[in-house]
Amino acid sequence: MNQVYDISMTLTRRACGAWPIVGAVIALAAADTAADQRPQPPVSSGRPAATASIAGAVRSAAGDAPVSRARIIASSPALAQPRVTLSGADGRYAIAALPAGTYTLTAVRTGYATQTFGERRGTASGGVTVTDGQAVAGIDFALIRGSAIAGRILDEDGTPFAGAVVEALVARSDSGQRTLVPAASARTDDRGEFRVFGLPPGQYYVSASDPAFNDVGTESGAVKYAPTFFPGVSAADEARAVAVGDGELPRVEFRLKLVPPARVSGRILASDGRPLLSGAVILTPAATDGAQVVPPEDVWIDPGGAFTFGHVPPGRYRISARGETVANGPALFATFDLIVEGRSVDNVQMTLRPGATLDGEVTLDPEHATRAPVLSSLRVRAPFADGGGFADALTGTVQADGRFVLRGLMSGDHQIIVEGLPSPWIVKSVLLRGRDLADAGIEVVEGQQLRGARITITDRASEVSGRVRDRGAPVVDAAVLVYPIAPQFWLRTHRRMRMTRTDAEGRFSVRGLPEGEYLAIASGAIGAGDLGRRELLEAIRALATPVSISGPDARVALELPLLAVLPGGPVQTR
Repeated sequence: MNQVYDISMTLTRRACGAWPIVGAVIALAAADTAADQRPQPPVSSGRPAATASIAGAVRSAAGDAPVSRARIIASSPALAQPRVTLSGADGRYAIAALPAGTYTLTAVRTGYATQTFGERRGTASGGVTVTDGQAVAGIDFALIRGSAIAGRILDEDGTPFAGAVVEALVARSDSGQRTLVPAASARTDDRGEFRVFGLPPGQYYVSASDPAFNDVGTESGAVKYAPTFFPGVSAADEARAVAVGDGELPRVEFRLKLVPPARVSGRILASDGRPLLSGAVILTPAATDGAQVVPPEDVWIDPGGAFTFGHVPPGRYRISARGETVANGPALFATFDLIVEGRSVDNVQMTLRPGATLDGEVTLDPEHATRAPVLSSLRVRAPFADGGGFADALTGTVQADGRFVLRGLMSGDHQIIVEGLPSPWIVKSVLLRGRDLADAGIEVVEGQQLRGARITITDRASEVSGRVRDRGAPVVDAAVLVYPIAPQFWLRTHRRMRMTRTDAEGRFSVRGLPEGEYLAIASGAIGAGDLGRRELLEAIRALATPVSISGPDARVALELPLLAVLPGGPVQTR
C-alpha cells in the first residue's frame, strides 16, 4: 500500500501566462541532450571494494537465550542482491565482504516476530552504515515471540472467499504523520480461512483485497480498488484495530467489498473575482481514531483553478485551498469537507477569502545573564493546533526591533510559537487583548485583524533530565515523552508536549516546560507522529511516571524504565 498523507497541487503563473514547470522540464531536457553529446569518461568495469563486515548476536527477548538458525538478511543499494547468513548455536552471526554503504539488517526466525535492526514500532530504521574496511560489531537482535491473527474472509454474498490477500497493518510515523505499513500478510484458503503470523504484540488494522481487482483496466485507464478493512468497512477511517498480545490468537471475520475509487473535482475562485496568480489545493484525511485514509496519486490543476483528484478511495476528507491574486500579497483560503463512497464528487466550488492578520513584538526578559538571541534570527509561526502546516503563513520574520507580522492565517485554532530560540531561551508568555495565549492558543476567523501581540521570551527554563534503563543497562535512542496530565493540552504543537531521544549513555533532557503536573514515559515503540494522539496518551497514563514542575527554575531528575507501548492492548514494562 502506498501510504501518502498530503497530496498537493500547486500552480504559479508568470506575467506572460506560461507555467515555470514547463520551462524547467524543457531546460532539463536540453541540458541532458547537451550532456549526451559531450565526450564521456570511460566507465570502470571494476566492482567496488568489498572489505567491510557486520556482526552481532540474536537472542530471545524473554530470558536472553541465544537464538540459533535465525536468518539475518542484509540489503542495500550497494548490493546487487541481498546477503543472507544464519546465526550459530551461540546466536552469533557475521556477514563479511561487504562494499561500503548503508544496510538494512533483518532477523527472521520461525516462532518469532521478524525484526529490522534500528526499527521502532513508531518509526522506520535508519540502517547500518559501513565504510571500506570497517568492521561493525554489536548489531544485535532481541527477538520477541511472534503472535498471529486468524480469521475468515467472505465474499459479498456471504460465501467463503479463496485467494484473498490479507494484511496486518501497523501505524508508523512518517515525516511527522501517521501512516500504515504492512507488518505481515497471508492468503485465504478454499474455506476463506487465513492466519497472519510472526506479529509482535501490538495493535493492528486488518485489510483484505481481491487480487483480481488490484489493478483493473477500464476505458478511462487503470483503476485500483481499495481494500476492505475489519470489521467489513471500505473506508479506512472507520476501521477497528485488533489488539495482539503474547500467545494470544485473536480471530476476525468480515465480508469483502468491491468499491471502486472515485473522482473529486472542482474549481477554486477568488472572492473578489480576480484571476489567480498562484494557488494550491490538497486533499487530506479527516482526523479520526481509525486507520488513516490513503489519498490519491492522480492529481491535476490548471491555471484557471480547476482541479481533479483521481482514484480517491472511500473515506472522509477535507479539501484545503490557498491562493494569491497579487504578487507577495495576502493569502486567500477555503476548505470543503466531503465523504467519498465510490461515486464521483464533481463541481466542488471553493471561494477563496482573506485570512487573518496577527502583528506584535517579541521582547526579552533575561534573568540569568545568558547571551540574548539575535531577534532578526527568529520567526513567529502560528501552525494549526493539530500540527497541520498547510495554513501556516509564510511570514512572521522578526525584525531587529522585535516587531513581526503574520499575514494570511487560515480560519481555525492555532498555536503561537517562536522558531530559532537558542537554549535555554523559551517563550514565557503570549499576551493579546489582556489574555495569555501561550497555553490557550488562538482561534481566528477570515479577515480578522489581531493587533499588538506581545511575546516575551526568557532564559529562565525548567529542566527534566535523567536516564532510561532496561534490565539495568542504558537504552540508546529510546523515545522519551513528557506530556501534561490535563487532556486539554494534548495537542501536537502545544508547548507542554515534548519528545526527545536518549543519547549513547541512555541520558535525556527536556527544557522549558511550564509549571505544572506531567507524566513521562520511555519507549522504543513511539515516534513523533504519536504526539497528541489522545487514545495513546490515555492508554499509557496509568504506567507513566509522574513529574511535578514547581517553578520556572525547577530541576527534576528521573530514572525511567523502558515501556513497550501497545495502545488499546497489552502494555509491558521492563
